Amino acid sequence: MKKIINYLFQLTVVAFSLVFTACTSGYGTQDAEAVTINFDDILSYAERAKAAYEKPEVIKKKYPKTVSVVSLPKTDIQYFIETFHDEKLHIISIRGTSNLKNFKQDAEYIPTKNKKLGIYVHKGFDRDTAKILDDILPRLNKNYAVKVTGHSLGAAIASLLMINLHEEGFTIKHSVNFGQPKFTNKKGAQKYQFLPMLRVVNENDLVPLVPPVTLLDSTHGRYTHFKSEVILLQGNKYVYLNEHDASRTLPGSFWLNIEHASVENHFMDNYLKDIKNKLLNAVQVPYKDRENYIKN
Repeated sequence: MKKIINYLFQLTVVAFSLVFTACTSGYGTQDAEAVTINFDDILSYAERAKAAYEKPEVIKKKYPKTVSVVSLPKTDIQYFIETFHDEKLHIISIRGTSNLKNFKQDAEYIPTKNKKLGIYVHKGFDRDTAKILDDILPRLNKNYAVKVTGHSLGAAIASLLMINLHEEGFTIKHSVNFGQPKFTNKKGAQKYQFLPMLRVVNENDLVPLVPPVTLLDSTHGRYTHFKSEVILLQGNKYVYLNEHDASRTLPGSFWLNIEHASVENHFMDNYLKDIKNKLLNAVQVPYKDRENYIKN
């Protein structure tokens, strides 16, 4: 299956290169102030995002507080819920791209207006989030806080689910996502920038840079990220960007990263390895210096 995803990913990169014009401008990102990142906490989310790919019996063995493991029909999207009654907390973990059907959903990047949220969102992600929301609401206690995590397609859906649960009246305690593609435009990002979310990305992972800039952006606005971002670099090095500097979506960003990109860097196994390298002595470096620490 990894070979299929690898092949499809390469085809997508080629397709983008044929359709869109590269821009040579830089990122224009300023350094964020030094902050202490809790990589032990990030690892706990990453392990759940990885576990979401497993079979139900494996998930329940690793996470005994799991009350539901659901694979939605006609989407093959899987998620699981842990419930901690003492803490009055639900943790929701959502599986990422795992097959051809999911990869097709990643590629359906035409924006659509979500009337409930009042923002434009990625059509495929929005459709799948609506299905999860309908399924998950009866399983949650509205008096419990919610944490959400996911990887790839699952990360985008986790973020949209977080927004929808907020609108349903739930308290969002935190959301930590890995390799998340963009799912809304600037207006959507501004509307929900107050929500507690952290995006973790590998510098060599192209998925967080898609959808790339297209001619459609003039209609509804360019896709963009929001909230804080941790960029994983070689060894114990990382970059932290705060909510004002977290955008890596300028016209040339997709193309400026292509020479360093590899499909393997999008897989959760590599995210886990990179996070574990930072548990003992993580070192924050300036964004402008990150290329000195990119993995070959």
